[in-house]
Amino acid sequence: MSNLLYQIATYVNVISLVIGITLGLLLIFTKRTNRKANRFLGFIPIIITLWQCWVLVTTHDTFRYFQFLDWIPFSSLLAIGPCVYFYVTFTTTNTLKLRSQDLIHLIPLLLEWFFFYAFSPDWPLENYQTYTLISTRFALQFVGIISISIYCYFSIRIIAKHSTQSDVFQNLNLTWLSRSILVFALLWLLWIPYVLVNAFFFNFYISDYDFYPLYLVIWFFTLWMTAKVFLKPEIILIEANKRRYKSKRTPSKKVLTDAVTLNKKMKSNQYFLNPNLTLQSLSSELGLHSNTISQTINEGLNKSFSDFVNEYRIRAVIGKLNSEEFSNLTILGIAYESGFNSKTTFNRAFKKVTGKTPNTYKKELNTI
Repeated sequence: MSNLLYQIATYVNVISLVIGITLGLLLIFTKRTNRKANRFLGFIPIIITLWQCWVLVTTHDTFRYFQFLDWIPFSSLLAIGPCVYFYVTFTTTNTLKLRSQDLIHLIPLLLEWFFFYAFSPDWPLENYQTYTLISTRFALQFVGIISISIYCYFSIRIIAKHSTQSDVFQNLNLTWLSRSILVFALLWLLWIPYVLVNAFFFNFYISDYDFYPLYLVIWFFTLWMTAKVFLKPEIILIEANKRRYKSKRTPSKKVLTDAVTLNKKMKSNQYFLNPNLTLQSLSSELGLHSNTISQTINEGLNKSFSDFVNEYRIRAVIGKLNSEEFSNLTILGIAYESGFNSKTTFNRAFKKVTGKTPNTYKKELNTI
């Protein structure tokens, strides 16, 4: 690599170190209501920043001049997957507490650190340049990539599972997060051909520095994803709103009046027919802040946003089931016509409102 590119990479590493560590610490220590989830996300830019800087440190042979660096675990890839998983889990449930059995997810990381510190009595694993140690490091790197991919897969499944069940998603619309995690996993999977080719065809001759651009791509994407989470105001307000609305105080006259007005507008404009209706889109339609609408629904109507919308949709379904005009449609077809976009959500909401399944309700109609 030319001296110019070498110098540029040095400056980029210094800048990335400052930005990555700063952003990670902000997510970990900033007092926000979703701080519980942010703590896990905050470790990711720190880990990836250190991993990226390790490439430059080894290239400069900095270990020779600063021996204490030998004992810093620059690569802790096996912690990234669990951090993504716990962040998504805490965000979707909003009430989850870390249990003792959850610590099992950290066992691979502890094993990685064990190899780092204990594999050789005199030298840490990643910094001691022998064939055995280098090959072992690449094996750990491969395992780390697979770990990240698996945890990202399960994180995406959690988002998909809860996207139609939780009010949190009505407030956040975390489709972007699901897509971001998918891209994040794919970027890591790009390392697999490199690791395999380097191990089986070049006998570990290719250095990590030769693939430095891929380090940068992963780092920039991680920075974007974590910064987006930190800057999204609706994430900050979730638990604060929930605590506020859980109080048993009597709603004010204004809230009750706003609730009546909201019901009238929902009925007359039929916003519920929009299958993609969210708290944000409804606030745009009504020209009101989302917090105002959420407070009106929670305090004035004593309902969640999803229950409020789904009750209108169920009423529309019942009206159509009783109308000959829609007799040519199936129950599911009527549900889609009424604003539902998921069979599971429709069945759950219908039983919650009527106490019966859709099929049972229709059979009873036919017997009358």
